Amino acid sequence: MLMTTHYMDEAEELAHRIAIMDRGKMIAEGAADELKSMLGMDVVYIPLDNSNNADICEALDFVKGCKHVTHYEVELVVDKASKALPEIFSAVDRLGIRVREVSYRRPTLNKVFLHLTGRELRDALESNPILHRIRRW
Repeated sequence: MLMTTHYMDEAEELAHRIAIMDRGKMIAEGAADELKSMLGMDVVYIPLDNSNNADICEALDFVKGCKHVTHYEVELVVDKASKALPEIFSAVDRLGIRVREVSYRRPTLNKVFLHLTGRELRDALESNPILHRIRRW
């Protein structure tokens, strides 16, 4: 069965294999997890107990990206969260920073589309007047 949709969550929920098309050409195809792994990154969020955490990004030099979301929360971009978490805990422990909790997420199919095309799905829809008039029932 072939299904078309502009809703990435719907595609992920209902389809075993997904093809991403842009301007009439198929640019990627695979299972949702295969497509997401193209980005090769997980995002780890760490809310911290104390505000004395300015050195945390320097101590985590092995991560792809580190930024303070708030004064008490850090967002880390890593290749694979399950492998990076022990290193993160070790580095944070050396700094004497208490971690309140940890959560992480994989990239979404919307992020994959953005990565492959350089634009958001809604931008693609708005730039095509025919698709803009089509309504979902």
